[in-house]
Amino acid sequence: MLNHDAPFSIYRHTEDIPEAQWNSVLASQSIFLSLPYLRSLEHSLASSIKLYYILVHDSKQNPILAGVFQLTAFTYKKGSQTNLLLKLFQDCKNKDDSVSIHGLVCGNIFATGKHGFAHTETLTTRAAIELMASAAKEIQSQLKQKDLFSVQLFKDFTTSEIKSAHILEDFKYRPFQADVTMVLPIDEHWTNFDTYLQSMKAKYRTKANSAFKKAEKLSIVSLSAIQIAQNEAQLLRLFKNVQDKSDYSYGEQYPLAFNALKQNLGPQFLCKGAFLNDKLVGFSTAFLNNDTLEASYIGLDYEYNISHALYERLLYGYVEDAIAHKLSSLTLGRTSELIKSAMGAIPKEMTLYIKHTSKLKNALLKPIVEAISPSDFELRTPFKATFYKSNDS
Repeated sequence: MLNHDAPFSIYRHTEDIPEAQWNSVLASQSIFLSLPYLRSLEHSLASSIKLYYILVHDSKQNPILAGVFQLTAFTYKKGSQTNLLLKLFQDCKNKDDSVSIHGLVCGNIFATGKHGFAHTETLTTRAAIELMASAAKEIQSQLKQKDLFSVQLFKDFTTSEIKSAHILEDFKYRPFQADVTMVLPIDEHWTNFDTYLQSMKAKYRTKANSAFKKAEKLSIVSLSAIQIAQNEAQLLRLFKNVQDKSDYSYGEQYPLAFNALKQNLGPQFLCKGAFLNDKLVGFSTAFLNNDTLEASYIGLDYEYNISHALYERLLYGYVEDAIAHKLSSLTLGRTSELIKSAMGAIPKEMTLYIKHTSKLKNALLKPIVEAISPSDFELRTPFKATFYKSNDS
């Protein structure tokens, strides 16, 4: 635990956290704050991600807030449109002309949504955010030179949470909107995947059936911890294939955590492999988070993506799982908004807050974040208008 005079405790290892106190605050609010989940990341990704755990008590020593920060590097690749601006903020010069920035993140870099902290009803969300911002300052003051970060990020706040998050501007954070996250509300009348398909307009039902036709030779298998370990190299390769197509990268070793996640979370962590003639050509991961299925990452062998509708088949697999587990919603995350909206997913705006540790560079951030805007896409509506009206929020 780091030494400090602040009204919170900062831990570096899950083993040091008072488990009963942490769990009394969490009260099943988010699987991404559960100690088994955090322990999986801490032990599997120690070389690329550092975790800092926050626990706050009231005057009577009752725990009222539990939170986590992730310290990692974000790399923006050569050719990225924002490369020239980002060079002003890079922490080191990479040989390939890419830009790397070390950031301290309140939230989860592997999931969309506000998964950085939980608090009891005795604390307001605004007060909780203020405490987490103070904790970020404390972590910065305690870190050794080699662990220093240049950017602090709070993610992701929905429209209804913005009022509370505005307190971050008092700490000189700047708000910006990234790409929307896509969410599919699960209709209570969808008793199985067929009833989901039947509720679609004919055009989109035909599209879905076509994807399943192309994918009929694929074998979709739920992977056990042993199978994950056996296929670890292939999972890393498929994950890298997808990351290579992005303008930025982070958490490149994430599949190394899959085995621990399966062992520690059991059925709450879904890892499925898509096999073609016994060859692993794709995978999907997801988390059962209370009444929501949180789609996580997909890995692909692009040689088979078009011919076997690999990506679409794995996305529809999420819908199958959400319905089978009788959940209320499916969070599909960012990117591929067109395909996801054709499945019925609805865009939800998310606001992030960013701050540079240098006062000068933080001032220079203003025009950059003001220029950031969500990607444009044409929203598809595969269901009747009543579906969207009832889920408008």
